[in-house]
Amino acid sequence: MKNMRAHWILTVVVLALTARPVSLWAQDAANVQGALDRQVSLHEAEALIGEVFERLSAQSGVKFVLNDETFACLQYGDQTRMTVTVKNVRLRDALTPILAPQALRWVVDGQVVRILPSSALARMCRRASYEELQVLGLIHTAKLVPTASGGSVIEQLRKVAGDRPLDLDVRVDGDSEKALIQAERALPGTGAEWLDMLCRGRGWTWYLWGDDIVIISQKEQFSRQLQRQVSVEYRNEDLVKVLLDLLAKARVPLSMDPGVLNYVPPETRHNLNLSMTDATIAQALEVISGATGLVFVRTDEGLRAEASEAIKAKFGRMGTGQRQRAPFFVRFSIPTAAGASIEVFMRADELPEDVVEQIKARKAELIRELRAGATSQPAE
Repeated sequence: MKNMRAHWILTVVVLALTARPVSLWAQDAANVQGALDRQVSLHEAEALIGEVFERLSAQSGVKFVLNDETFACLQYGDQTRMTVTVKNVRLRDALTPILAPQALRWVVDGQVVRILPSSALARMCRRASYEELQVLGLIHTAKLVPTASGGSVIEQLRKVAGDRPLDLDVRVDGDSEKALIQAERALPGTGAEWLDMLCRGRGWTWYLWGDDIVIISQKEQFSRQLQRQVSVEYRNEDLVKVLLDLLAKARVPLSMDPGVLNYVPPETRHNLNLSMTDATIAQALEVISGATGLVFVRTDEGLRAEASEAIKAKFGRMGTGQRQRAPFFVRFSIPTAAGASIEVFMRADELPEDVVEQIKARKAELIRELRAGATSQPAE
């Protein structure tokens, strides 16, 4: 395992007892699932990864897509080679055994099946070495038993990895004992399932770095992912579209404060221009921040777009780039001598404070009554 190889080779053997003729057929969104149920047989020795899926496609009719993101995670990129043997097995049953040892996964996306890096592989934020891919493959596939009978998870992984000096590097604060008790519920299971359970609900995540399985906060992991280098060019694009595209490349969720886009002038919001070569996504966001006045705050849930203090100061107490909407209006009807009436509207900030408080209290009471009425309705 220590020796580097000219190509990374994966050998997988999947067997079934029955056979069925397979023919090439036209595919659309409605029959992808049917295509995945077709049986395939394939034996390829040290074939390029793209060629393997071309041949599986020729037998089943499924169109496979391997993109740059996937190749960027593999040590040899599109030159990665695989040795695969599958015989008389449904394609959907063969894909996971073929891909899991590489820490890859597959998803149906409309009319195609995409081959993507697993979350753990993508969290490395760089190309994995041959040895790291081997370890990640074991973490995703090796079946582990409860610690009471098999020892610690790390000890079990060391054994299945040929006594590699694997270790757990915890870089977060929190109740590790409770986390370990929680993780035990994932066993028997894979190392990946155990690690996911260890981190669940704690704002933690994990990634592999050499022989270390590193546990860090989700916020810190998002910061790592924002360091991915990209070359992008957006011409007269919608701001939201640009942000969603950039953060999809980083695999970071985006949320926005309500009404925050109203701080951005329409000409910038709908006609954003950005051209960068070999820049990090974080740097691209800094440029967007300078052009729009938005700031991007990193949280355990992803990235949140907010208005900067500078742009808030520019608009004073205006929350949207225009005058801030008053919490409510009060309508007065003033009768005239002619028998008609004049409707007068007053903003909340034009009323005495004690009157405003009374109105707020009455509003809260009405809301409670409405909710009580809704919950009292008989279920249909």
